[in-house]
Amino acid sequence: MAKKSSGYSLLEILLVLTLLAGAGFLLLIQIPHNLELKEMEISSEIMLNDLREVQQAAIAENVWYRVKFYPHTKEYRIFRQGDFIRSVGLSEGVQYGNTPSELTLLPTGAPVTGMTIILTTSNLERKVIIAPVMGRIRLEIVR
Repeated sequence: MAKKSSGYSLLEILLVLTLLAGAGFLLLIQIPHNLELKEMEISSEIMLNDLREVQQAAIAENVWYRVKFYPHTKEYRIFRQGDFIRSVGLSEGVQYGNTPSELTLLPTGAPVTGMTIILTTSNLERKVIIAPVMGRIRLEIVR
C-alpha cells in the first residue's frame, strides 16, 4: 500500500518564494517614483491654492498682495501691502525649474504681469500658470 504524503514539495515552495520575491522587487522599484509624484502633487496643489487664496483676498479686501519666490531656499513668501503674512516651503525634492521673482496681484485680482512658475523634480514637471489679463490661475501637468 502506497503512503499518501501531505504537505508541499520543495519545488512548490521554491516556486512560490520566487514569485513573491519578484512581486516584492517590482513593488520596491515603484516606491521612490510614487513618493516623488506625491511630493510634486502636494507642492503644486499647495501653491495653486495659496495663489488663488491670495487673489481672492486681494479682491475681498481691495488691497494689493505680493508673492515673492526664493529659488535658493525653495520657498515663497506672501505679503499684504508690503507686510509679511507667511512663508511656504516646497516639499522635499521639489524645486523651481525657472526663476520667478515676484507676483503682484492688484485689488481687482488681476496680476501686474502674467507668469509661469515651473516646479520640477528629477523626472516630473508641473507649471502653475497665471494669465496676464484676467489673472486665471491654473495648473498644467507637463510630465
